Amino acid sequence: MLDATDRKIVTALIEDGRASVETIADRIGLSATPTRRRLRRLEETGVIGGYQAAIDPEKCDLDLAVYVFVKLQSRDRKTIAEFESRIMDLPEVLRCDLITGAHDYILTVRLPGMKDYNRYLRDILAELPGVFGIETSVVIGEVKNTPHLPLGF
Repeated sequence: MLDATDRKIVTALIEDGRASVETIADRIGLSATPTRRRLRRLEETGVIGGYQAAIDPEKCDLDLAVYVFVKLQSRDRKTIAEFESRIMDLPEVLRCDLITGAHDYILTVRLPGMKDYNRYLRDILAELPGVFGIETSVVIGEVKNTPHLPLGF
């Protein structure tokens, strides 16, 4: 369980993932040594799973974002394991979630454009093991993108 100080550290890192231990310590009202100790514990327990740069996909020529809804032919363990294993090897799939409802999975996919997605759909996604049906929704504009916990959680 996180206490108030841990939450302040996490919030400081959300706001600036490159902040030094000293900067975080000043912000939360602790000295550097206990702040460093808490950071290490948060990392060791998996609360902080790593540090990443926030990359703008469009500036990397990945202008098309799509949500791909996948329905499997069967939900047996072998089919699920094979599908999920193959998904892990596809770098264009940024996220894959097992969901409830009419579909089994939702994928977030990034590619340069619609022609690339058409090829990807036919050559890659449709050939994944166990796939019965695919529906796609194209993202036409981003309204909000919060890749982390809400500040002050």
